[in-house]
Amino acid sequence: MDRFALFEDVKSNVEAYRQFLKDSNVENVKEWDDIPIMTKENYLLKYDIEKTTRKDGMKRCSLIGASSGFSKTGSVYWLKQADDEEKYLKAIEESFKALYSIDKKRTLVIVSLAFGMWIGGMQLACAMRSLASKVDYQLTTALPGLDLKEGEQIVKRFKNSFDQFIWITNASNVSIIYSLLKDDKDLLEGCVFFPVVGEYFSESFRKDIALKFGHKSDAVALWTGYGSADTGDLGMETKETIGLRRFLLENSALCRELFDTDDPPMIMKRTSSAFVEIIDGSIVVTKDQLIPLIRYDTKDSGILLEKGEFEGKIPKSLYQGLPDEMICIFGRVSDSVVFYGTNLKIPQIGRFFYSLKELKYSGVFEVEQKKIEGIDTFYFTVYTDGENKDKEKYCKDKLIEFLKSYSREFNAKYDSLTKAADIELINVEIKEISQKQAVKKHKFIKG
Repeated sequence: MDRFALFEDVKSNVEAYRQFLKDSNVENVKEWDDIPIMTKENYLLKYDIEKTTRKDGMKRCSLIGASSGFSKTGSVYWLKQADDEEKYLKAIEESFKALYSIDKKRTLVIVSLAFGMWIGGMQLACAMRSLASKVDYQLTTALPGLDLKEGEQIVKRFKNSFDQFIWITNASNVSIIYSLLKDDKDLLEGCVFFPVVGEYFSESFRKDIALKFGHKSDAVALWTGYGSADTGDLGMETKETIGLRRFLLENSALCRELFDTDDPPMIMKRTSSAFVEIIDGSIVVTKDQLIPLIRYDTKDSGILLEKGEFEGKIPKSLYQGLPDEMICIFGRVSDSVVFYGTNLKIPQIGRFFYSLKELKYSGVFEVEQKKIEGIDTFYFTVYTDGENKDKEKYCKDKLIEFLKSYSREFNAKYDSLTKAADIELINVEIKEISQKQAVKKHKFIKG
């Protein structure tokens, strides 16, 4: 895409963007870096939504939806046009053919997402219904939404009528679904797959889910794309990018060399429909759509990679199939527990819980910051596949031990702060995953 041409077009034809540049004291743009960064707060929530489109924008709007997040002033609304939906539908069909052979197997697609105004849920529900009505192969949909128990009943009731089940949901709901299906051996023999949306998950979690649902080690039991209500699709996993991530998980030295961590990020094939930059570790997107975006900060943490960076570092058979351009996602920029000024990364904590094998960790935990007599304390709820109440103290002690080894800053301050406060600053509760309810959009951090 010609990003400068898009910038000039938007500046000329989008009233809100002209005002944004004026309010940002930007008159003459000579270099791309002179263009101010756009955010929800300084643009989308500041200007009238009708003025964020070109003059004929509202005439072409076929859908009004909302981001899942909320600000102090309410939801961020998004306008979508029919072309956006059609491209989305085609991309899903091609991906599902490549990964799940939906054109060759009798397939039931269950959409277990929040519906209503959230674009992610209703767009996927509409896309799957539309796709099922158009194709000449057996594709059937069911839309139980976040009633996971109804989804369970549908799968069990119709399990003999289909070869496979594709369950579209949030990654954090997959463990709950396992708790509902684990007693039905027929459904744990490699016939249930999970295209998931809405959140970062580790490669360890993907491996764990594949084993639980009876898949072969190289099967793509869990798969995702990257995008949002804001930007649309920006990337999708392929068999090759998943294979690369698996290889990096097993080769920690190379992973540390590339990413400065043992836990590889999510790796996606980049879309060609957007210009993507990494600014201070955050993914910034320029894309033409009904509400065009110029240098929009997604608040997601990531990096860009080219295929050539892996030449000679990974097996040739893996290298050959990689896309030329990739985008790597580490999660939300805000995916940290901020403990008295020390940033503790959520993915690393999740990986630690996986290391406690006796816990039967489900892959889901939450942490809530609470004030007790004016003092900030942190309550971790760790969800497991069985009853583990007797291990709460063990888990808490191990967590604190891990955090001390993970962060020198945490190690330097934890004991002295706890002594000064005279209360426990970190507490751990263990619950069975079956007790957890599906939510609108899961976040590891609450509060």
